[in-house]
Amino acid sequence: MLIDFKQIQDDLNFIRETVNTLTEQLNHSAPAAPDDKPLSVSEAADFLGLTEQTIYQNAKRLPHRKRFGRLYFFRRELLAFLDGKEGDHA
Repeated sequence: MLIDFKQIQDDLNFIRETVNTLTEQLNHSAPAAPDDKPLSVSEAADFLGLTEQTIYQNAKRLPHRKRFGRLYFFRRELLAFLDGKEGDHA
């Protein structure tokens, strides 16, 4: 069996170019994941398919943060709550 080193070199160059192109695309993709951004009461209500009033009525049961008199929620914590893992939020 003969090995065509020129073909191997060409294939490796093609792979390098492809990896470089993919790396550039990944570096230019959307920045942070949406889970990083805290949700307001209205955003949390939309996310859960509830009304803002229901969010306020159940705020003590929902994982949240309170700063400067405002409530903030995180998607991952709300999803964990829905999955029955209420104790997983910080």
